[in-house]
Amino acid sequence: MKGFYWGKTAIQCGFCGMRGHNITTCPAVDKYADLALDKITKIPSYICNAWEHSALLEIKKREERKAKLRKPKKLSRCSYCKRHGHKRPSCKYLKSFRKMVYKANKNWKRLFVERVNQLGLGIGCLVQFDPQTVRNLEFNVMDNHIAMITRYNLNNLNVFCAFDSDSSKYQSNSTISILSGDRTDEVSVKYLGWLMGNELLHTGWWYQSAPPKVLNPMPWEPAEEWMESEWDEVFNWFFNDINESDMGRNQLLRFIEEWADKI
Repeated sequence: MKGFYWGKTAIQCGFCGMRGHNITTCPAVDKYADLALDKITKIPSYICNAWEHSALLEIKKREERKAKLRKPKKLSRCSYCKRHGHKRPSCKYLKSFRKMVYKANKNWKRLFVERVNQLGLGIGCLVQFDPQTVRNLEFNVMDNHIAMITRYNLNNLNVFCAFDSDSSKYQSNSTISILSGDRTDEVSVKYLGWLMGNELLHTGWWYQSAPPKVLNPMPWEPAEEWMESEWDEVFNWFFNDINESDMGRNQLLRFIEEWADKI
């Protein structure tokens, strides 16, 4: 390691100018500081020169550093479980919870895909939206209200789409892309909730509208990468933000446990 040895030989003291040490360990500092204190004791009006002033200042800094080192260190505390003795990256409780969330998410995705195929809501299927829903929400579709599903937005399509806590920041939503003639639109996947089932897509009061009709069923086989994936930006944010006390207040743990046990 050339840089290591260069660093050792090149160091030069800013107080005495000698090589091999710096001002924090310079023996000349003690000598000048002792002389200055002796003069001040004998002559109270004595004014220190620059060297003496620098030496006294360094002695003060040394004492402050020693006092800081003598202070007892605070026990580390995990920001997830609030227990002492470790920090978040090594928290065994967070690691266990993370595994359970990944299992719950995979179970949800598996059952979601099964239900999509039961209903024929795959890519390329034609659906006809309820006229009242189209008018109220101004879906960008033709007058016949028929549209083709062209894409599921997989980035936000996860188990938290089923989380039945409308006020929670952890509730998720996603969209489907639709094509109607030459018109396109992004529609919340939760408008399929009445067809898919509230267990898979929590609709809440906002999505209480008549479900679309499936005119020509199509299968759906999403990418295996999405089916088996664990890490993504959404989940990374979730695991950095969540703590045990959050789960106790909004029953999130119960929700995750139930989905992790799905067969």
